[in-house]
Amino acid sequence: MPAASGTDMSSTRRESAKRIVMRSWDRLRRPGRERRAVVLCYHSIHPDRSFASATPRAFDEHLAWLTDNFRVLPLTHDDLEAARNRAASDAPVVMLTFDDGYEDNYAYAFPALVRRGVRATFFVTTGLVEADGDTMARFVRERGCAPEDLRAMTWAQMREMRDAGMAFGSHTHTHRNLAALDDAEVETELRTSRTRLEQGLEAPVTMLAYPYGKPKVHFRSDTLPLVRDVGYEVAAAVLARAVRPHDSALAVPRFIATRDDIGALGAKIRGAYDVIGSWQERAPVPFQRLVSPADFTH
Repeated sequence: MPAASGTDMSSTRRESAKRIVMRSWDRLRRPGRERRAVVLCYHSIHPDRSFASATPRAFDEHLAWLTDNFRVLPLTHDDLEAARNRAASDAPVVMLTFDDGYEDNYAYAFPALVRRGVRATFFVTTGLVEADGDTMARFVRERGCAPEDLRAMTWAQMREMRDAGMAFGSHTHTHRNLAALDDAEVETELRTSRTRLEQGLEAPVTMLAYPYGKPKVHFRSDTLPLVRDVGYEVAAAVLARAVRPHDSALAVPRFIATRDDIGALGAKIRGAYDVIGSWQERAPVPFQRLVSPADFTH
């Protein structure tokens, strides 16, 4: 019998890890009754790209349902504080974010948001905007796409969106795993992106989304003081649970929204998946690397 390939073994380990987590999830999940503030993270909105979070039609359906049922806000420092301090009896708040800075955010997401009267926050990788060679190669490899599929928003488009009420933050300069960098490299990533965004947007930038985003795996607790020192007030992670009143503003949990139907969105917002976030926070780092929150949340 031929030996299993490294890819097959990795897939088997991921499936085993997923089964363990799912068994725990089935035993433990309970819809949350505390005040709910949930952040959703989209990426590309496009009719046919393989890495798109949603088609334009699906995204518009999301917005229609969200605005009919919840208070929908961007992720900003003030909105985050207001959402965390609301009464437990209030309807959930849903904060919308987009990562990377694709041109299709301007072409498809922005018009849909304007039609619904909704604001959102866009975290931009400045190396993607500038077509930096290493950044482009990383995105091509990880998205499994051609370079021409990675058009970024222009500064003029972003300024138009800002003038219409959209908020902007940094997604670092080259979209590297900050946990794998030394402090000087982390500071360069954070400071370069913030400086270039402020120059391009002609406005202050005080928000960040960590590339990849998993706590302990893609940023560490000692990353947070560096983030604060560079001048960021809010930093978004990828952690599958609601925002809690005492969460650090520099490690805000977010659900990935990729190919979700309304049922999946509703489960995230109402608390059925929060146990996954609790598991993320407690699981050993090597085990976390085998699985992604997206394996369980859409």
